Order: sequence, then C-alpha cells, then structure tokens
Amino acid sequence: MYFPLFTDLTKKEILVVGAGAIGTRRIKTLLPFAGSITVVAEEIPEELIKYCEENGGETMVVFLEKSFEEADLEGADMVLAATSDKALNALIYEHCKERGIPANDASDKNLCDFHFPSVINDGNIVIGIGASGTDHGKVKETRIFLEEALKSRK
Repeated sequence: MYFPLFTDLTKKEILVVGAGAIGTRRIKTLLPFAGSITVVAEEIPEELIKYCEENGGETMVVFLEKSFEEADLEGADMVLAATSDKALNALIYEHCKERGIPANDASDKNLCDFHFPSVINDGNIVIGIGASGTDHGKVKETRIFLEEALKSRK
C-alpha cells in the first residue's frame, strides 16, 4: 500500500518519456501543478502541443521529438516512463534508480517509486485517488462519485 503525499512540483524538473495516451493523460494532469515538464517522444501529437500551449499557465513545457537517450535524465527530479515499449520503460526506470531519481514505469506497477493517482482538481480542493496500482476500475468509479459530490455542493 502506498502513502498519499502532496508535494510542491513548481520548482521540479519533470521528464515524461512517451506522448501516447498514457503519457498525454499524465502531462495534462501535471500541467496545473508543475513548473517544468520536458516531453521526449519519437512522435508528439499536435493536439498535445496545442493543449499545453492553451492550458499550461505558468508551466514551461519543452517538447523533444526524438528517441530517448540516457542523457535526457540530466537535471530531472522525477521521471514518468510512458512509452509503448515495456523494455524501454524498464530501462528508463533502471537508469533513474542508478541516479536516485524517483520514477514511474507506466507499464509495470512493480517498477514504480510512486504511483500516479487519479486527480480531481476543483480550485483549492485537490483530491488524489489511488489503489496502489491494482484496481483502475475502482479508482475511476470513486473519482466519478467524488466529482459528482463536488458538483452537488456548488
């Protein structure tokens, strides 16, 4: 079981490797909280770039359309490995472990220093929901329930 922890990311360098469905979802979730996000992916959807430009606020987002290289980890405080290549995600995680960088492998819950929660951001109320990477359906169900409860109080 993982302990929920709220932390300030405004001065952290976040690296997201991969810009597919999972990477995109995580980038969008991080935007209101992060100071700097670097996205490394062989292909970066134009919709993601546009979304970040329109919704990034104070967050600096750098897009590097290229293959991952170990040097991309330089200066990273947190890494999300979210490619469609399980072996690459595992390799990224191992490089992070060697460097002492907290990392999350989206394709293997056992290769995670932290789990990425489902997040509800309702102004000054932020709720993170997780099930230690085991029951995504229950997390989604709980998020929907809480979102409806928050709507009903307005």
